[in-house]
Amino acid sequence: MNLTVRSLKLAILEALTSGSKQHKFNLIGRGSSPGILEQDLGLTMGSEERALAAQAFEKLKTDGLIQATYDDLIDPEGWVRITDAGRNALARKCLDDLDYVLSQISDTLVELRAGAWSAVLSRQSDSLRQAAHSGRELIDQPLKLGAPDDVVKMAEGFVHDKNSTSGVTRRHRLRHLMAKHVSSSDSQLKVAEKACELVEAAHDRLKGLAHSRPVPQVTHVEDALHAAEIALRCVLLREKA
Repeated sequence: MNLTVRSLKLAILEALTSGSKQHKFNLIGRGSSPGILEQDLGLTMGSEERALAAQAFEKLKTDGLIQATYDDLIDPEGWVRITDAGRNALARKCLDDLDYVLSQISDTLVELRAGAWSAVLSRQSDSLRQAAHSGRELIDQPLKLGAPDDVVKMAEGFVHDKNSTSGVTRRHRLRHLMAKHVSSSDSQLKVAEKACELVEAAHDRLKGLAHSRPVPQVTHVEDALHAAEIALRCVLLREKA
């Protein structure tokens, strides 16, 4: 089984659905003692897998999907329960709003996003290039699947672009998705319009990193992925009231 931070997050949430609290090391294990995750996933975890599980655990706490009980005198932050937000995320198999809106376009996009970040976490040279490539796909695929050529061409005001083989450009797709997903408030539309520029810039940056001869720096790949996610949020997520 190919473990990712996302798959481990979901496994931790699933392990907490009974309602009872669990300690971090009861979940991920330590030493020669297997944790609940190993039993539930049917595998043996070494130090690298447990380090990945620990990252998943801490991120769930940061995002409010699990929370410490603070009722243990020795280790008040080690014992946790699932939150209502965590139960909702588990039910939808989506760990945040971007996951959810990507899943509405295609379930493969959620896995693509998770795979990009897992590749970054591995810190391997080939994996960093793969993360950058996946980041490009994280931009391209939602646009192509969410705004296919035939649909975009039928949109009111569509103008064929002679520089594109299909006549449809990335900006055409972005405008279509903005009209479909974001609110009509002037402030949100202005942000979304600027997001088009950010999408273009993030895509070009990730393309350069994916084909970089020297090994890309981890921070550069992380920053480019963050930029891609920010842009997608602006384009795909409605402004909350």
